[in-house]
Amino acid sequence: MMWTKKEQSFLKDLQNEESVCIDKYGKAAQEACDEKLKGIFDTIKTAEQHHYNTLTQMLDGTIPQQQGQQGKKQGGAQNAKKPKDLKSTASRAGKQQDAYLLSDLLGTEKYVSSVYNTAVFEFSDENARQVLAGIQQQEQEHGKQLSEYMQANNMYC
Repeated sequence: MMWTKKEQSFLKDLQNEESVCIDKYGKAAQEACDEKLKGIFDTIKTAEQHHYNTLTQMLDGTIPQQQGQQGKKQGGAQNAKKPKDLKSTASRAGKQQDAYLLSDLLGTEKYVSSVYNTAVFEFSDENARQVLAGIQQQEQEHGKQLSEYMQANNMYC
């Protein structure tokens, strides 16, 4: 697949955003005080790595198929937990640290989702648009997981 300069630029920008997400989730998993939260961060980091790999394939001229279905297995709706299952076991100070990490990552997910939204409109190839829309949906699901954890632990203002 030959991309326009604008499409290629979008793919590189998205790839950069995914790289930032991978780094942020990796660091957050190391710094989180609650073990459940570490697991959430690790799962989302894996999904972000998959997004990065997908964008790499696209930059190389290949459009992967059924991105949306793959992503649901990696950090998606199937991993949803009940609020009581999300209760933190961290100390009060640990919960404050975790709340900071969550707030930062939720803001990141909101931003990245918006970048994907714009990219969807900029691509002319329907298959590429579907792949990018699938990733955007997964980014929204990541945000939902973070906000559900925050709500279950009275961290969401």
